[in-house]
Amino acid sequence: MQRLYSHRGHAIDVSVEAQCPALPAQGNFNGTIDYIAVLTIYSDESKGEPILGPVRVERTTEHAFASEAEALMGGFSEGRRYVDLHIESDEGSLQGTV
Repeated sequence: MQRLYSHRGHAIDVSVEAQCPALPAQGNFNGTIDYIAVLTIYSDESKGEPILGPVRVERTTEHAFASEAEALMGGFSEGRRYVDLHIESDEGSLQGTV
């Protein structure tokens, strides 16, 4: 699953990868598949050279996401946070040069 989001003039590309846990020593697989978000951010929607990524994103608890939808939203949230920080740091550096 892959989605392209727009935030403050930047393109946030989020894709989801399924991650199967390793089999335990007993060989019993509990059937739980985890998901990882892969995040790439571009300075605009032309998707030229990325300004970040690709970066693998897990939940803040250092565990994988439980569903594809959760991974998409988690990746988008992290992408928005990065774009906001990137824009604010650019604005701060411009104000310092005036």
